[in-house]
Amino acid sequence: MKEAQLIENDFTASWIHEIKTPLTAMKLIMDAEHNPDISKIESEWLRIHLLVERQLYMTRLPALESDYVLERLSLQRLAIEEIQELAPWCMEKNLAVSIEGQDATVVTDRKWCRFIIRQILTNAIKYSPSDTSLTFRTAVTEPENVFLDIIDEGPGIQPHDLPRIFDKGFTGGNGRIHNAATGLGLYLAQTVAAKIGITLQVNSSQPQGTTMRMTFTDSNAFETVRREQVNNIPL
Repeated sequence: MKEAQLIENDFTASWIHEIKTPLTAMKLIMDAEHNPDISKIESEWLRIHLLVERQLYMTRLPALESDYVLERLSLQRLAIEEIQELAPWCMEKNLAVSIEGQDATVVTDRKWCRFIIRQILTNAIKYSPSDTSLTFRTAVTEPENVFLDIIDEGPGIQPHDLPRIFDKGFTGGNGRIHNAATGLGLYLAQTVAAKIGITLQVNSSQPQGTTMRMTFTDSNAFETVRREQVNNIPL
């Protein structure tokens, strides 16, 4: 079974790399054109790009421990990078995006942390009505915990759905209404967060929107355990 899984993962990774070539070519063509209609195509291209990228991360997830580099990074900078990535989608829905609070550095992996932010932000954009706003709010509290809140003005999450939003395949009431949910985004965000020492919490009340909180600790527990395991490997 493990061998079959490895073969399937290799096949999927190979397909993703093949499909990224025409996607990159399409992006270069769109960037060279100055046509208002191109922006509509670009937002659809972005959705395809995000799905392909998510699938690539899913194939890498079992080997996350070997694909992990810790850095001290600006949390607001990480948020800005993802906002820029999803800007065409935000512009399509005319969403105002703001960043508030005190910036702080966190000890984390840039790639995997951005992946978590992307899944949360994608959900926020998907369920936000047009002409509303998204807010990123950072804060530092004792004992040196850092928070990143991603706040939308969407329909909120029904109370009976809250305990299950991180379950694999769970789409909830909003997902059935919009008919665009896969039940994978928040599940993957939670899976990665648990592996790299980030805590995810949700606060939502209908119809006042949703706040998703990412909590970082100054000493990354995942890296501490990983180093101990490496140091205990006999030579």
